[in-house]
Order: sequence, then structure tokens, then C-alpha cells
Amino acid sequence: MMKFSKTLLVVLGVVASLAFVGLMLYVVIQVNQLHAVAIANRSAGFANPRNWMLIAAGLGFLGGLLLGMGLALPDKTFKARDAELRRAEDQLAAREASAETPQPQTDQHTADPRTDQDPR
Repeated sequence: MMKFSKTLLVVLGVVASLAFVGLMLYVVIQVNQLHAVAIANRSAGFANPRNWMLIAAGLGFLGGLLLGMGLALPDKTFKARDAELRRAEDQLAAREASAETPQPQTDQHTADPRTDQDPR
């Protein structure tokens, strides 16, 4: 379920980001046309692109938010990761129990504080 949610958020984030880029290109063209009309000092029937700019900014924010959330989510739920960790710990414990535990080796050139230090 978590992987599906992550994939869905990433896909929605990419779609919203692509819509943002397309809408911003459209708004840039509209603003350039309005600017050309204003410079020519003539009246034409151009709509104000302010609403489209706000929609595009909202899409950009939403796309970035969804994409970031989708990339930040883990692939597995906490329960699945915990169960996997428990299985790995059980396998390690079984492996350690089946193997003989060797005695710890000490270096011969260092003094062992647990024994008598008198070399006689």
C-alpha cells in the first residue's frame, strides 16, 4: 500500500509540474502580448493573465509538494520494515546458536589484568 501511495504521489507531482511548466509558458506568451499592446498604445481584446499566473503558481507549488512527499516516503510501511528486521535478527540468532562460540583470543605480548602479573 505504501509503495502505491508513493508511486501515486510521484506521478501526480510530475503531472502537476508538467502542467505548471506548460501553463507558465502560456502565461509568458499572454504577458508578452499584453506588453506589446500596451507599447503600441492601442486597444485590443486581451484578457488579463493574472488569474492564469495565480493558477500556474499554485500548480507549481502543488507539483513540488506532491513530488517531494512522494520521493520522501519510504517504500515499505513501518510494520513491514519491522517484520523484515525481526526475521533478519532471528536468522542471525539461529546462525550464531548453531555455530560454536570460539574462546576470545588475547594477544601474548600484552598483560592480562585478570591473571597474576608475576612472571616467575
